[in-house]
Amino acid sequence: MGDLNQRARVRTLYNLIGERGLYVSTNYDVFTKKPELIPLGMGAGYKVPLMEDSSAAYASPLLFASLTSLLNHGTMLITGAPGIGKTTSAEFAGHFFTDTPMDEILAAEIQGHPQLTEEKLVASYDIGKLITPPSKREVIPTKFLQCPVKILDEGNRVPPDTLSILMRLVDTGKAVYGGEVLTARAGPLYVTANYADEGTFEFTPPFLDRFDCAVMVISPQPWDLRKIRDRGDEKLNGNIHELLEVPEGLRLDFERIRNEINSLQEAEEHGVPEASSFADFFYGSIRFSEAASRYLARATKGIAWQKNQDNSPSGHFTDSPHTYTLNELSVRTVRAMQRYAKAYAWFNGKEKVEMDDLKTVMPYLLWHKLQPSSKALAEDPHYANDRIAFSEELIGKVENEYNDMLGSDEFYYYTFALGLIREGKWKGKKFTKEETRERVRDIITRIGNVDKPYAVTLANHIVSEYNNRFNGRYEQE
Repeated sequence: MGDLNQRARVRTLYNLIGERGLYVSTNYDVFTKKPELIPLGMGAGYKVPLMEDSSAAYASPLLFASLTSLLNHGTMLITGAPGIGKTTSAEFAGHFFTDTPMDEILAAEIQGHPQLTEEKLVASYDIGKLITPPSKREVIPTKFLQCPVKILDEGNRVPPDTLSILMRLVDTGKAVYGGEVLTARAGPLYVTANYADEGTFEFTPPFLDRFDCAVMVISPQPWDLRKIRDRGDEKLNGNIHELLEVPEGLRLDFERIRNEINSLQEAEEHGVPEASSFADFFYGSIRFSEAASRYLARATKGIAWQKNQDNSPSGHFTDSPHTYTLNELSVRTVRAMQRYAKAYAWFNGKEKVEMDDLKTVMPYLLWHKLQPSSKALAEDPHYANDRIAFSEELIGKVENEYNDMLGSDEFYYYTFALGLIREGKWKGKKFTKEETRERVRDIITRIGNVDKPYAVTLANHIVSEYNNRFNGRYEQE
């Protein structure tokens, strides 16, 4: 195979999983270029995505399992019906992309059930040393904690109080047992969940928030079954070990890969990073809540614990994107946006992260966290099931407002005010503190007269920058 670089090796391994029939799915739902949507079924509303030239298409379960495997402590939730490949996508991606033997992955894998204990999940005491004089408490981490690929299968069969033990592990890669902090071995953590039945529990919002990404695994298309059958039946011929062999020359250097991903820079427009700027705007657009408070700093969904988007009177901005969700996003999610946009861009051979990379991965970082409002569900009842489609639609609404903002006069005055506050001058001319305050006040008033939610955010940011710049300073430095 020659001396392939790390990206080429990762792509080769990704394709190998499908070619060997280990994970087969042509349910392509991720495209590097926006596909053409061709309508079907007259008025039924169905459309099929036909990929554009020079584009690549992926099935999200294997793609995000692969990207998660490449990260230091990537976390992923995999949902779907029983028996359609939720666990196998994680097992195979974990095996091929971390070079962990499948037997080790299976030995460490935990099956979720109501009687699952902390000792099974995290650690236990060495009983021999505990009962043999002189008694000594020595903590032994579980295989689950020590394995580079951690899989909790059917996690929603574990009661919430037991599952809470995993929250720190999912969030930080650390666990606590007997007062001792244990660090999990670097590598991905996957949790699978079947759809609700009489034996499942509902994941709490704080638990869901700790997963970087989530996918819905769809049953294979009928035409995929032949390729699955062609790989043979390992229960009959036992050839699975041959299919799991990693060819020579495809071993991965994870430190190098993570350094390459982390070092990717963002594409910029007018000196502004495209992806992170949109991510910040999306975060700000969704968090706003007119029902929460009349005081702008507290007008966020995070404190709308009594009145929310569904049980309060309509506010002034009735068509704003914030009216489509009941909750806001955490800082964890914003950081995951940057992380996965970089990983996706790197996976596709790019040298810079573009806004399209972020928009492509965003639905899979959001759908398990965002709760649609009654307004959203009234517009499309399918959003109750298809949260990915809901997230895609919401991203589109926010993007429209973002583009309106960038093309507005108010954005020019906003950037002028920020530059004046931070530099104390504009185009070489110095401004006194009094002059700066007067200019800033005029700009805030001008922006405040615009009847757009983004105008509220722009004006509030200017105020925040000014107050922070001159806080406790009686003379401009």
